[in-house]
Amino acid sequence: MTLYQFAAAAGADPKWLLNSSRLLGRRLRRTPREASWWGLVRMLESSFRMPLEPAAQVATEAMKQGSEIVWLRARSDPSGSAAIVVNLQRYRSVSAANLSNALVRETPRVRGRRRQSRDAIAMAVEYGLDLGLMKSALEKSPAERLKTLEANKTFVDELRRQREMR
Repeated sequence: MTLYQFAAAAGADPKWLLNSSRLLGRRLRRTPREASWWGLVRMLESSFRMPLEPAAQVATEAMKQGSEIVWLRARSDPSGSAAIVVNLQRYRSVSAANLSNALVRETPRVRGRRRQSRDAIAMAVEYGLDLGLMKSALEKSPAERLKTLEANKTFVDELRRQREMR
């Protein structure tokens, strides 16, 4: 996965990812699971103005949860009156959609002409050409091929002459 695909999957700017990974001392492993982790960190950091380190701790805790866990309490005040809660099922769905979009839309373009990757002989056979004559001609020596060519020329000339006489 390229850096731009990874950033699109995480829903973050590539520069933010690079700077945040340095601040957290965490290497960017460009895997779908890591993109999901970074996406949650970015969401918590940008939407709730949560500092980077606590957001990373919450994201780590969320990634440890199995698929049966739906809700995760990210933070709450000491009295328990207010809390930030993450709907993990919905987040996993959004993360999967971001990953799919990143892999489809952020695929790097290849410069230059596209080359035929298939075998030319297989394509000729598929097209319907009979390669028997070509193979038999290649088995002959150049002198024998020239003799065949001369015989074919004589035959074509004779056909043209007969057509003109009509």
